[in-house]
Amino acid sequence: MFLPRLEVSPIDRQVNAQLICRYVSPEQQKNKTRPFLEKTLAMYPELRETVRIKDDKIRNAHIYEAVYCRLDREKEKINDRILYFSQKFDTFIYDFIAAQCNTYNYIWKKKDPVILCDVGYIPFYPRSTKNKQFFVSFNDEERVFSGAVHEINHMIFYEKWNEMQGVENAEEKYFPDPLWFLEEIIVDPTLNDKNVKPYTLYENRAYDQFYQPLIQNRSPMNYIKEMYESKVSIERFLEEAYVFVCNNMDSFMK
Repeated sequence: MFLPRLEVSPIDRQVNAQLICRYVSPEQQKNKTRPFLEKTLAMYPELRETVRIKDDKIRNAHIYEAVYCRLDREKEKINDRILYFSQKFDTFIYDFIAAQCNTYNYIWKKKDPVILCDVGYIPFYPRSTKNKQFFVSFNDEERVFSGAVHEINHMIFYEKWNEMQGVENAEEKYFPDPLWFLEEIIVDPTLNDKNVKPYTLYENRAYDQFYQPLIQNRSPMNYIKEMYESKVSIERFLEEAYVFVCNNMDSFMK
């Protein structure tokens, strides 16, 4: 089985700054799935007054300066952590990728020989499923490794879904698209599959909202797990789960 190589590198500091700008933006604060502003300010308390600036250009300039300062100050620690992360990933990540591909009935393609893990100072871990890239924070431990399997899960799902739809390099879907909700909710049953879980190191959960009683006094996760456990095939499960999400978007958006 062909498997991609995981490369761990320092984040481009402009990308780190752009992420922080996004997390504290008025637009992102409308996404209630995660406490973007609160967690960002917990990591960058020096930005507490900055985020109140109404002018985007001025606000972002202050953020860039703060982020660059922080990354410069922590450069040596970041490099040390990159070495540590790389060594620890080597102990489990390739077994995980193989097991997760088997769960999705997907063969990893040679067109994607590398998965990129960029290390910076960020409160949330974004990804590009299309580019096979995800971001982590140097000061974390469990979140780095649980975050990695979470994001790689998304990458495998993205390729599997494209394969099922007969398309290549499809546009990535983001909140509040139903496909975004689907890929976020299925991380629980797929990462906790008995054949995958031994290689994930830590317990894995989807976002908290999926465990709330939103649909006829049952949680969306309850329905999804029931579908997964009774699935005829992973392909049928993904199709049925997607229909379920589409039919219940009003509940997901509460």
